[in-house]
Amino acid sequence: MPKSESSVSKITRPFLFRNTTLITELSEKDLQLIHDHAKPKSLKRGEILFKQDTTPRSVVWLLHGKAKILQETPGGQKQTAYIYSDGDLIGYRQLIAGEVHPVSAVLLEDSTVILIPGPIFKTLLDQSPPFARNMITALSRDFTVWMNRTTVFTKYPVRHRLILALLILLDQYEHSGSPKGVITITRTELAQYVGASLETVVRELNKLKRKNIVEVSGRRILINDTSELMRMLEGEEV
Repeated sequence: MPKSESSVSKITRPFLFRNTTLITELSEKDLQLIHDHAKPKSLKRGEILFKQDTTPRSVVWLLHGKAKILQETPGGQKQTAYIYSDGDLIGYRQLIAGEVHPVSAVLLEDSTVILIPGPIFKTLLDQSPPFARNMITALSRDFTVWMNRTTVFTKYPVRHRLILALLILLDQYEHSGSPKGVITITRTELAQYVGASLETVVRELNKLKRKNIVEVSGRRILINDTSELMRMLEGEEV
């Protein structure tokens, strides 16, 4: 339903980077520079793209697939801060700033990536004013997205965060060609993304299942009623 999809995008837009144009708007010459120094690699679900507290050596161009960035506390607790999808660039902020990665990046599914070497990425910034301008815009938007996510995922109750997470993931998965209404993610991964215990997220998912709003089978979550999820989201109070 086009109207429903438009409504979902309106809800999810403040929480998504959508930085694919950083690469797609490069000139043919600049794209060739990337392809001369980096080739696509096929990687498996669970492979690590970079680890927390390590020095950035490249920028990840996620051609196809899903990757989560997560932060681990000294006590071993893990919180997923964001999930990237097709076309996204990952890890450029730390490379530009010359800082260590504050998070790890792990593939959520079998994916194809290009690891753009740090020197090549910096060359693009130096020699391509349009790319540098687009990067400034992306960094500014990144800040807004992080603020939006931090506000909602620390201020709102678990049910609200879960519903919003499902809508965000639904938008991302459909954007990258997944079957309509289908999200592929474990309940543990979903709990880390929502920022709640596994038991709490499973309990809230079961409530949605009893209302036939979602179906859950292994890693597969099927959203049966997007409109009802949106109505529930609008009805949640802080």
